[in-house]
Amino acid sequence: MKRFVSLMLVAIFLTALLPGCGLGNEQSIRIGLIAYLEGDSITISSSGTPTLNGAELAVKQINERGGLRIGGRSYPIELVIEAIENDAEQAVEATRRLIEEENVVAIVGPQYSGDAIAAGEIAEAAGVPLISGTSTNPRTTADRRFVFRATFTDIFQAEVLAELAYNDLHSTRVAVLYDSTDTYSSELALLFSANYSNLGGEMVARETFESGNWHMEEQFNRIIESQPDLVFLPVYPAESIYQAAALRKLGYTGRFLGADAWDAPALVSLPAFEGAYATTTYSATVRSPANQTFIRDYEALYNSAPLDAAGLTYDIFRILFSVMEQEQSFEPSAIRDGLYSLPAYIGASGPIDFIDSGDPVKPINVLQFDRGELKFYKAIQPEQ
Repeated sequence: MKRFVSLMLVAIFLTALLPGCGLGNEQSIRIGLIAYLEGDSITISSSGTPTLNGAELAVKQINERGGLRIGGRSYPIELVIEAIENDAEQAVEATRRLIEEENVVAIVGPQYSGDAIAAGEIAEAAGVPLISGTSTNPRTTADRRFVFRATFTDIFQAEVLAELAYNDLHSTRVAVLYDSTDTYSSELALLFSANYSNLGGEMVARETFESGNWHMEEQFNRIIESQPDLVFLPVYPAESIYQAAALRKLGYTGRFLGADAWDAPALVSLPAFEGAYATTTYSATVRSPANQTFIRDYEALYNSAPLDAAGLTYDIFRILFSVMEQEQSFEPSAIRDGLYSLPAYIGASGPIDFIDSGDPVKPINVLQFDRGELKFYKAIQPEQ
């Protein structure tokens, strides 16, 4: 794990302090970012780099505007980055360092549920707001007042996925393969199975594997023998790529179903996923005015389309900026209070509104994999 301040943002920060820029020269506002910038290349490319890009774009834009105007002064934003692997212990250490050594006023990330649950415990005890972009496990925010998420929960996601499989895709026989050692994967698999069974579908196979173990031949064979018409893979991109290809090689011809962790744009060009469906919070296929503006700015800076983690991270930073100016404070407790009282924020990923908890009222977008392209299928609004 390593800690650094983005060179791009250092340059912006120093420029902001030059005479005539209108910014105070005594203090900046430091926000921490925990991103998967170490470890396997697929996690870095699908989550880590997009997370960093979304953060840097938001900070670049606010600093070019002159920073945040609080108490009659202008403050530049300084981004302090902790680069970690997908590892709960590293997430905890990164959170401690950001709070105890870097004195950040808020933390964005980590993205994955197991890491966010662990990091959130540290942030909650310290009274520093932590917002995860993509952590969907309910335990991320449960009984916590300083921990937030920018996405939906797995309780809602499991309902949507089960209804999609049974009602829309007319599946009657589902197999699931999940990581028994990963909080996100295992709990979403169990929630989906319960919902699907309650609808009248049959779970014909429930197979597990352990993180880091790529020997799944027995599990693959049992899935094929169970003759499913749909296979649910509540796993991350690296695992889903391997598992889908292996099952196709063994003769599986049915559909795959994925959840938000797939980060669908990273998979859509692969033939094994043709005909698949997946859920997501953010999608570049949703052409709202806010998202169109974000996509334009993102592509101009990075020359690539934004992935899920980029859109959600960008929205989180913009929300933090709005809250600090609304509260006229960057004290952590004031930021926490402001997150609860802020009116619904309409961002690149859609509306985000923290009403009485760290879980926003957030729709789920369903995407269809069609001949190498992602197509918007439908959006499901949560009941309020």
